[in-house]
Amino acid sequence: MRALKIITALTLLLSLNSCIKYKDVEMVKVVDFGVKDINTNGVVFQVSMQIKNPNNYKISIVDSDLDLYVKEDKTGKVTLKDKVTLPENSNKIHHFLFKTDYKNLTSDPTAILGTLLGNNKIPIQVKGYIKAKAKGLSKKFPVEFKEKIEI
Repeated sequence: MRALKIITALTLLLSLNSCIKYKDVEMVKVVDFGVKDINTNGVVFQVSMQIKNPNNYKISIVDSDLDLYVKEDKTGKVTLKDKVTLPENSNKIHHFLFKTDYKNLTSDPTAILGTLLGNNKIPIQVKGYIKAKAKGLSKKFPVEFKEKIEI
């Protein structure tokens, strides 16, 4: 009897999972980058990105574990501050707030600020993963992109 329940549950789970057709979400371009807040706890910055969600359902980006590189130098770990929802069948600009604690920085904060202040465009790179949820399922997606951003 117990085996029948397990087989029924697995069959139901697999049939529901096969109903969800996933198409890759595309990060089209980084539109804007800016520092929102610098305080004693760390730095909060905003990255505005155009993202295309070709799926027939919304996707919520709920968590991240990302490494930030400025001019090829790893500057530290950053995490997503607030959840971002990508509407179904959309191609919109979304604003992501990221935060880092000073303890997560691997470079000297004054050197980073000097790099930012001394240039109009700087190359940044982000590597790591984001965690997204849709229709009760969650999955981690690798993220890696390079952009020259204008400060």
